[in-house]
Amino acid sequence: MQQIEKMPQIEVMGETELERVAVTPFVHQVGGHTCVLQVTPNVVCKPYQENEVLFYTKLPEGLEDFVPFYRGVINIKCDTSNGCIKFHGEVPKGIMEVIQNSYGGITNGISLIENNMPGSETKEGLRTWSDQCVRRQIDRYGYWSEGRSQKFIMLENLVAPYRFPCVMDLKMGTSHRSPDASEAKKRLLEERWLASTSASLGFRMCGIQVYKNDSKSYVSHDKYFGRGLDQNGVKDEMLNFFHDGLSLRKDVIASIVTKLRQMLTALDKQSTFKLFSCSLLILYEGDANFAITSREVPSVSSLDLSSSTTDVRLIDFANAIETSSCSKEDLTSKAGIRFGIKSLVELLEDVLKTSP
Repeated sequence: MQQIEKMPQIEVMGETELERVAVTPFVHQVGGHTCVLQVTPNVVCKPYQENEVLFYTKLPEGLEDFVPFYRGVINIKCDTSNGCIKFHGEVPKGIMEVIQNSYGGITNGISLIENNMPGSETKEGLRTWSDQCVRRQIDRYGYWSEGRSQKFIMLENLVAPYRFPCVMDLKMGTSHRSPDASEAKKRLLEERWLASTSASLGFRMCGIQVYKNDSKSYVSHDKYFGRGLDQNGVKDEMLNFFHDGLSLRKDVIASIVTKLRQMLTALDKQSTFKLFSCSLLILYEGDANFAITSREVPSVSSLDLSSSTTDVRLIDFANAIETSSCSKEDLTSKAGIRFGIKSLVELLEDVLKTSP
């Protein structure tokens, strides 16, 4: 397997000459409420959150393999004239060249986003949620309609190595902390937690896309579907997600379980941040015969269980709180994401044991 060097973090540096880059909706977004856009086949971007940037710039040692690489900041403008939506980004001149060169020339081998743009038969079932998020972002924030830009952060595109990426987005955590939320918003979030499997399992489903080999198309479910699932429904949805239309991918499940255990070990060793909630992405290649060329994760590169065709990553750190800023109550609280990851491991192990 060819290894990709870790990309350096890129920051916007003072007043400098800017260049424009074309930006498009990210068709593989399956969860979240703000839009994710694609800058290059290897880089996506999402709205800027100060706490999230702080997390990435102070990333605890040991978590590097379990979060996306952070690329820096980009200003996004949106043109909604003539009845269509077009995006472009502004970045310091030369940054895009640095991003492309960081992949050692293998970029042409992983241009799946271009190959699978809407219109292709394999795209059936995709982009619905992405389009909703884009329109919600435009309607909610008037500055785009006024021609102003919005600050986004650039992150590694985790589906770039995949031909037919299967993606599950899980909201992790037994409670929610949001320093900027109003009391009404906090109550709403707590009610949502208690009314879903977040309270009982420590996570709830926020979206999936799974490629079915028998129909050569995707099946997708959004967060509203996930909120209505009880524990039995979550297990059924897991079976749906790991079934490729022809068979249950037990090899993939076993690999995911191993990587989740390694993630737990890394989380247990860090004490820089309190993670009350974030999201967990589970990814695997929908085509079992497709050999992926991507960066190797050192801690799991020795696995025999489809390690190159599966991935688990934590994302969405707007509510990550530095332990130095936590109250004594927060520091001693058992609330967080570990319980949810452990529950997920137990559920997947049960699927392996009980499914034919």
